[in-house]
Order: sequence, then C-alpha cells, then structure tokens
Amino acid sequence: MANNGVNLYGISVQNEPDYAQQWTAWTASEIVRFLRENAGVINTKVIAPESFQYRKNMSDPILNDATALANVDIIGAHLYGTRPADLPYPLFQQKGGGKELWMTEVYHPNSTDSADLWPQALDVGEHIHRALVDGRFQTYVWWYIRRSYGPMREDGQISKRGATMAHFAKWVRPGYSRITATANPQPNVYVSAFKSGARIVVVTVNKNASAVDLAFTIRDTGSVTAPTWLTSQSATLARATDVTISNGAFNAQLPARSIRTFVVN
Repeated sequence: MANNGVNLYGISVQNEPDYAQQWTAWTASEIVRFLRENAGVINTKVIAPESFQYRKNMSDPILNDATALANVDIIGAHLYGTRPADLPYPLFQQKGGGKELWMTEVYHPNSTDSADLWPQALDVGEHIHRALVDGRFQTYVWWYIRRSYGPMREDGQISKRGATMAHFAKWVRPGYSRITATANPQPNVYVSAFKSGARIVVVTVNKNASAVDLAFTIRDTGSVTAPTWLTSQSATLARATDVTISNGAFNAQLPARSIRTFVVN
C-alpha cells in the first residue's frame, strides 16, 4: 500500500468476525491468540474485534488478557442493531486505558429508505449522539458515503442524513474533546458538547413534533455572540439566528424535529 502512495493508519484483524462466512469467521479465542502471538510485529495500529453488533463476548476476552491487550491499539465495533442499553462499556473504561474506542462501521436507521426522508433522517443525529455520549466512542464511521441511503446521494449532493451527520462532523474536528453536558434535558431532546481550545461546539437534537425552549449555561464563558446552524424539514445546514450569550448563559429554541449546532468562540 505504501508503495502505491497509501500510508495505512491501522489494520483490522477481521471485519465482522461474528457475522461472516466460514473462511472469514473468527472466534474470540482465535482473535486473542492472534493478538498474543502475531499482532506485535504489525507496523500499523491494530484494530479488533469489530463485532458487527458490538457484542461484548468478542471484546471482553481481549480486555481480560493483558498480553493480547498490549498488542491492540483500537477496540473497534459496528453498531448494526445494537441496543442503546448496550452502548456503555464499563469493562473498557476499567481496563482500556491508553487504548482507543472506535465505531468503525454503520448505517442508520436502514438501507432501504431514501436518505432524504424527514424526520427519519433525524434518527442519524440521535444515533451519533448516543454513540459518542453513551458509548464514548471516539470515532463514528459511516458505511458507504455515496448511496441512496447515505450521507451523499447518488447525484453527489448531500442528503438529509448527511446534513444531520454534518452538524457534528463539520464543526467537531479531529483534536476536539467531548465535554460534559446534560445529555437528555427533556424527553426526545439530546445535547452534546465538544471543545478545542477556546471554541465550544454544542449539538442539539429535538425529535419532538413541537418546538422546545432550552436554557444553556456554559462554564467559564463570558459574553459573546454565537452563530448557529439548523437542519429541519425545510432547512438543510442553514445558517440560523445567532444567540447572544451573557456571562455564559443563553436561551435558544430548538424547532420541531430539528438538529441545531451552536459554535461558541
């Protein structure tokens, strides 16, 4: 790959070893053995186990084996059909120090509907929120980019699902850290926040059929004007009304079935 101008960042032991044909299937014990005996000589970052459904019985044995764990850099998982209740991973928080946690493949909510259906596309916003906040994943990687159900339509234009994804990806860039926020301040409302230097990005998702008013307080923030962007039934990554922040506090409305991003410099 390097000889052809492609520098690999990481390599996975096996894509979806628990959702595979016979020749690509691996058991958890086989992955542990490979990590123990072979992965140490791989000269990229090593990713495992990439269960198709974040099944912990595939990754628990890695975390519980000190030698295998030493030879893996990234615990990878896919979230096809994963229940929200299965997103938290206490064992990783306990034993995964120094390792990264990546969500390496998914499409959501399905591959049959148009990516422009609304409010179905808003489900992507909730899904990303839950992956980053509940699951504490450090990456969120979509399956095919250009597909009728993907973030880009077959004509190359951004879809509603893509616009929803962009509310995170456009402003939450590599190097940002997620900071604590009240994740579910009201039913069907989701809030996440990220920081890099003095810049704070707040992403809000309102899945209710009516508008919601929220009061925000951002610690250690003075008085500034913050731009916002909105995607809804009638808007797509549209510049929305700025908010005025006074001593770190401001009120904002989240329109019905919408996602709104606030960028505070």
